[in-house]
Amino acid sequence: MRIWEYTTDSDHYYTLTFVDYQRDKWIIDANLNAEPIPEPFPPIAVRYETNWKDLSPSQRRLLRKGNLPKGDFPSLLGVEVIFSKKALEVLGPLIQNSVQVIPLQCEEDRLYLIHVIDVVDCLDLERSTVDYILGGPLISHVVHYEFKNLERLEGKGIFKIHGIRVATFVTDTFKALVETHNLRGLLWKPLP
Repeated sequence: MRIWEYTTDSDHYYTLTFVDYQRDKWIIDANLNAEPIPEPFPPIAVRYETNWKDLSPSQRRLLRKGNLPKGDFPSLLGVEVIFSKKALEVLGPLIQNSVQVIPLQCEEDRLYLIHVIDVVDCLDLERSTVDYILGGPLISHVVHYEFKNLERLEGKGIFKIHGIRVATFVTDTFKALVETHNLRGLLWKPLP
């Protein structure tokens, strides 16, 4: 089984920004904790980034040509997991036991924040090469991944790894569904 880091292609697709950053920035901390968010969910309003200075050079070049598309996994601050309606329809059955699906308020499209609450202890710390935040226990960077207990990932599509707060990971099953259904906007880089 291969494991992939969930990485959006924010250079070749529109990205999102909060309509009201001060009101909605709480979701950033919620993402780091991987704890369930109490319902009812507070509204979170987003819009596609069109401010020229906030776009990457690649995005500006594509926008100038009229070729900057909206993907199925738009980036929001580079760490939030966002799905289009189509992505949720395709991947929902696979990830339903690992996430909370939170509808976003967006005038242009139906988008969903995918709050990953499934944390799996599958990183073999003895064989991996890991840098820690201020000496530990939180991991700041993994130079080389080695895994254990991969049977814990059977039937999963998306998860977080115990000790790694920011990154989200997906399985080959998730990747295969994305590719089979032509969902756009993710990068597939093998883990080091």
